Amino acid sequence: MKCKTAQNLLLRKIDAELSRTEDARLEEHLAGCESCSRQYHLLRIPQRVAASTSPITPSPRFYQGLRARIEEEAPGFALWLSVRTLAHRMIPTLAGVTLVLLMAFAYLQMRVPEAALYRAFDNVFVSDEQSHQMLVAEQTDITYESVLTAIASR
Repeated sequence: MKCKTAQNLLLRKIDAELSRTEDARLEEHLAGCESCSRQYHLLRIPQRVAASTSPITPSPRFYQGLRARIEEEAPGFALWLSVRTLAHRMIPTLAGVTLVLLMAFAYLQMRVPEAALYRAFDNVFVSDEQSHQMLVAEQTDITYESVLTAIASR
């Protein structure tokens, strides 16, 4: 048996899950391989420690205190659980309401006549203080003459 195969069987041996033939082959390998034998003994340490100590029995007051503490925290947990459940139900609902409102806003904006829409668009980029002459000047090619004219007109 190869060491890799033996190492895969070590934990199953500790848990007594090996068949008789597998156990015999593994024992034979452990007798001849110092590395695998050492690893097997290291893996068995927790089992040997557990076997040598007596089980711990909690006092009866432990369970009474635990029950009282659980009952004390239960209302707060129930409140948190109800808030969480409500949030899971409300998030999709609020997302749907938001989508409907956005669609209604877009519909109302698109119902406006085109001229008013373009005027509103122009008001965003061109204030009432700017003259139309300045806008026309901005639409032509920028030359030295147009720059000097724009500076002189200010």
